[in-house]
Amino acid sequence: RRIDNLISHNQTEAYVSLAIKSEFAERKIEIGLAKGHKTIKIDSQNMRAVDLAKEFAAVLIRPEDASLVHGSPSKRRAFLDSLLSRLSLRYALLLKEYNRVVEQRNAALKNYNDQSLPIWTQKFLELGSEIMALRERAIKRIAEIAQETYLELASDSKELRLSLQSRGRDLEDLYLESKIEEEQRAITVVGPHRDDIAIFLDNYSVQTFGSRGEARTSSLALKVAEYQLLKEKHGFAPLLLLDDFSAELDLNRRGFILELASNTPQAIVTGTEAPPKYEHIYQVAGGVVGG
Repeated sequence: RRIDNLISHNQTEAYVSLAIKSEFAERKIEIGLAKGHKTIKIDSQNMRAVDLAKEFAAVLIRPEDASLVHGSPSKRRAFLDSLLSRLSLRYALLLKEYNRVVEQRNAALKNYNDQSLPIWTQKFLELGSEIMALRERAIKRIAEIAQETYLELASDSKELRLSLQSRGRDLEDLYLESKIEEEQRAITVVGPHRDDIAIFLDNYSVQTFGSRGEARTSSLALKVAEYQLLKEKHGFAPLLLLDDFSAELDLNRRGFILELASNTPQAIVTGTEAPPKYEHIYQVAGGVVGG
């Protein structure tokens, strides 16, 4: 359904192409969308979405990012999974297989006395444990960068800390503790697909007790960590996309994010007013882009 929403009303398909130039090479990327279907080509060769993530690094920062703090756990899981999938092809493939296994395991749970359940449970424990270990390592590095950014943005010197809800616990222990609930609900109730990121300032939860300003600053710090980690991974800065850059940001945060954009080789900034520094400006009216 999300793919379908990218296609113009009364149209059956959409197409976009772009060229990526670096000091090493130039690549052509093409993406075609049809109802419920997507094709990706890199230099005229059919590729998967995970292959595209290796070639094209981009970070989107937008006002809705505040939901990383005050939104549902699924928002934070999506942020973490998206970032780690772009940092590690192995993580992306593990996550895809894990989601398939959980789906099959849930089907077996609903089918009473299904003989395949032990097989799916073993695969669930193996894949889930590896994903949780990779997340634990990554969250430490994300927290380091986010803390540095928070101190630059905030008017206080509070410590921004991140931790997974599972807190490094063994997945098999969590599974054994949840067996009664699992049997009652006939779904897999623990695992990476149910985990959450806890966000703290000093010793209090930003999700529960944080102000709107603290939530905005914390979420922006997480997005900057995403940017920096992709830069470390690829050896060059990702494309930076700033949507409605002036919305709900005070002068300090706005100045920080525009400084980040000005120090990035390529940034695309949208807003109702022009940023103080820009190379080209385009105006959008009635869905039409004009230079």
